[in-house]
Amino acid sequence: MLARENRFIFDWRKRGWDYSLFLFIGIALLGHFVCFYLFHVVYPTTTSLLPPSAQITVLNPESPRDKNFLSWIEMNDPSKVSAPQFNSTLVSRLSPPYKPIFSTLSPNLAAATDTEPRERSVPSIFSATSFLPMRAQPVEIPDERSFATQLEIGSTLQNRAPVSIPTLPSTNLLTDATSLFIGVAPAGEPDYIFLRQSSGSHDLDAQADRFIRTVKFVSGSARTWGTVTFRWGGSGK
Repeated sequence: MLARENRFIFDWRKRGWDYSLFLFIGIALLGHFVCFYLFHVVYPTTTSLLPPSAQITVLNPESPRDKNFLSWIEMNDPSKVSAPQFNSTLVSRLSPPYKPIFSTLSPNLAAATDTEPRERSVPSIFSATSFLPMRAQPVEIPDERSFATQLEIGSTLQNRAPVSIPTLPSTNLLTDATSLFIGVAPAGEPDYIFLRQSSGSHDLDAQADRFIRTVKFVSGSARTWGTVTFRWGGSGK
């Protein structure tokens, strides 16, 4: 009874070397080698075929064999079979010559019966010229102007009138006036200058900007805003 119960107790005592595992591994390797030798697969060597060389065949119309082949191609030409045949001479023979009925008639000019001038229509306020007015380009006139350039000071700058005005710039171009909106500092120098209305010439607008920066205004207690307008003219000589 005791021996039957001791069979479930593990013995932790160190035993000697057991060569059964190594023997099993050796037999397995030997079996693999034998299988690889008996059932080895040998792949055949691959060979690539060279592309065929280009060949040109020249047909000789004098040769009987080539002549028959050319005749067969001409008879079975798909362009001649499917395309409709057109003969331009049939058109002129089948269709009658066209001659308009008015070719022999000469038109007579009618006399003018409306002698009264036409009334001018009232231009619409919704026309393109009303919304987008086109400014005419400056036109250079060869004759010298009879009036000089004028400088107009706005009403808000009348109490800050310029102390002295240098020689105004002149031009030979027939242009519109240049209007500037300026701010005059308490010391009398214009420190803010904005283009309010262009004359149509960038050079004249730039001359007006440079000129107004050189003008000395009367001193004041605060900054004053107003407009100055250049009426462009000649030198006045």
